[in-house]
Amino acid sequence: MKEDQLHVESFEELNRELRSFPEPDYSLQMPKNAKGYAVIGNCNRAREQRLINEIINKISPFKKVFIVNEQPLHASPEFIVEHFSSPIERVITLDEMTQVTGGIINLDWTVPSSLKILLMLINAMSDECVVFFATGSHAEQVKERVSLVAHLCDKIVISLDKQNPNSFRAGWFLSHDQVMQRANFALWQKVNLEEGYQYNLTVLSSEQMRQLNVV
Repeated sequence: MKEDQLHVESFEELNRELRSFPEPDYSLQMPKNAKGYAVIGNCNRAREQRLINEIINKISPFKKVFIVNEQPLHASPEFIVEHFSSPIERVITLDEMTQVTGGIINLDWTVPSSLKILLMLINAMSDECVVFFATGSHAEQVKERVSLVAHLCDKIVISLDKQNPNSFRAGWFLSHDQVMQRANFALWQKVNLEEGYQYNLTVLSSEQMRQLNVV
């Protein structure tokens, strides 16, 4: 069954079948020289990468930027140039964090030991930086992922496809969850134009999301 054919009521059952997650490790803290963002797309067309780039464009250029993807993203230099703004240079390893102004790191941050190593390396850096926790693709188990890093993040943003009923309704249900009260919801809408198309973005708070009329 394709993702866009799933009923919203099926998501919880699907999530249980996919995987289990560890409990959040609250002993881990974001280093003082860094700010964390959790940016999670909840479906294939939620445009997670584009949303991250929108946020990067609003961040001070004097900060290093790292996108940490749970699911590996094997991106060519051409892909990086096309989809990401400066300072994202390339896909890097943890050992290369001090050598770039920004990069994409393929690291499963849902594994506590991996997350601990990442935070230790950030703490050892003298540079101020911004860290994005992302899937690298999309995820149905959004709340479980957010729970693992919410205490490390200044901002939590859930990226949705407004024109996908399952994506939109699942986001609406998430906005009612206590874990997601700090979250913002980014709604993407594809608009056809005479010459091609464009994507419109609306960002709502959790409270604003709850007030929408969802049938």
